[in-house]
Amino acid sequence: MAAGSKLILRFGTSSGEKNFTYNYGDASTSGSDVKAAMNTMIANGSIFKYVPLTIISAKVQVTSETEFDLS
Repeated sequence: MAAGSKLILRFGTSSGEKNFTYNYGDASTSGSDVKAAMNTMIANGSIFKYVPLTIISAKVQVTSETEFDLS
């Protein structure tokens, strides 16, 4: 069985709402750490194709995988 997680950050941009998705997100990170990271992304927004302007939401998406023995 394998498991993984993604950190999905949703921002308002001049082109509408956009998701910024990062693989291997830490499911145990705190909300204050995520908010600080998002504020830093806004402060340094010029490096992104879609410049983040406002924070909308954030979540960690956890997935799992199970292999079946079919022999």
